[in-house]
Amino acid sequence: MKKNLLYIYLIGLLSIWGCSNEDSSPVEEMPKAAFTATPSSENPNYIVLDNQSTGTSIMSSWKFKEDGPFVRGSQDVDTTYYPNEGTYKITLYTGNNMGVDTVSKEIVIAQRDPDLPPVGGDAFLLLGDFEDGEVGDWNAWGQDVSVVSNPSGSAVNPSDRVLKMTQTEPWQNSAVRNIPQVTPFATKIVVDVYMEVAGELKLQIEGDFATGYFQAVPAGEWVTLEYDLEGQVDAAKEYPWILFQGNTAGSYYIDNIKYYALDIGGNNGTVYGDFEDEQVGDWNAWGQDVSVVANPATDAVNASDFVLMMTQVDPFSVNAVRNGQIVGVAADKITIDVYFEQAGSLKLQLESDFETGYFLDVEPGKWVTLEYDLVDQIDGNTEYPWVVIQGNTAGNYYVDNITYFEQ
Repeated sequence: MKKNLLYIYLIGLLSIWGCSNEDSSPVEEMPKAAFTATPSSENPNYIVLDNQSTGTSIMSSWKFKEDGPFVRGSQDVDTTYYPNEGTYKITLYTGNNMGVDTVSKEIVIAQRDPDLPPVGGDAFLLLGDFEDGEVGDWNAWGQDVSVVSNPSGSAVNPSDRVLKMTQTEPWQNSAVRNIPQVTPFATKIVVDVYMEVAGELKLQIEGDFATGYFQAVPAGEWVTLEYDLEGQVDAAKEYPWILFQGNTAGSYYIDNIKYYALDIGGNNGTVYGDFEDEQVGDWNAWGQDVSVVANPATDAVNASDFVLMMTQVDPFSVNAVRNGQIVGVAADKITIDVYFEQAGSLKLQLESDFETGYFLDVEPGKWVTLEYDLVDQIDGNTEYPWVVIQGNTAGNYYVDNITYFEQ
């Protein structure tokens, strides 16, 4: 079916050449697709494609992966990029008024691009170590929670300061981080815990209090608990918080809270939008002209197949919006890959007040990575209800790889 559609597409584009007087028209030659694929001498993750197709007034399109989109090609040399190792099937479609021809080749990429950061399930976000003496995001419900000196420094936890939940009855006080952090990429949450009276520490990530994960904790010593989340997180459900509750009759202490996930880069960023599943996902909260499309210009800055496109002709007319608080007081930065058809600036807005925001300039016609510095910018007493991305440009713009980092 796709081949038939492509045939119609190519014939439509070439129809202008079919209207000449038959007596004066040259004999048309059937298309014959042919190409070579050669690794770049500078970086073998780039493949140089030499289109050697023949035929009268031909036009061509590529598929750089078997399940990838059609990309309009040149009649000369194109380049594609594969950041990760693997075997990839490249197909060239060539056509004219006489018909369509295709040819495919498989190429082998031997290694991940060494210029890229590592990807790993061992990467984590440190959500709380309390060495600054501040509760931070961990007292969303205003309970008897405070940062105190470590009651029993040990090899398991030698920290100076820890988070204390003061209680005399089980479940009396909780540590709650009211930020939707957990995604289907989650692998585990790790926490150090100390209980004055033996009991259990419950981890709850869903809104339903009948859910949760329990682990036993002995009295009078630090232990490290690991809550396995791999395959436990349903993309169709909401996970509004990370909540710890002590099923113990005494006070308890927690520290060094770590969130592990497969979408966290080697430098501890959490990806909130890469669009490779071809879904807008959470990024069209306001129902605007936002869609997932093929990457308009794949390169080393952004090698993704699919990106988020905002279709507009006036500055600020179409936004990408993700409702829900992402940022916390430990925020370091947000990075975004962006491509503008026309020069302008990209605004990042976190607060509900539209007079606020962060602007960075964008050159047209190429992918650039913008970095919005959030260090010491997030106030624990202020609400940050969303992430809004606005393009101050008169043309369409594209964003991808929206990543949040904490310190």
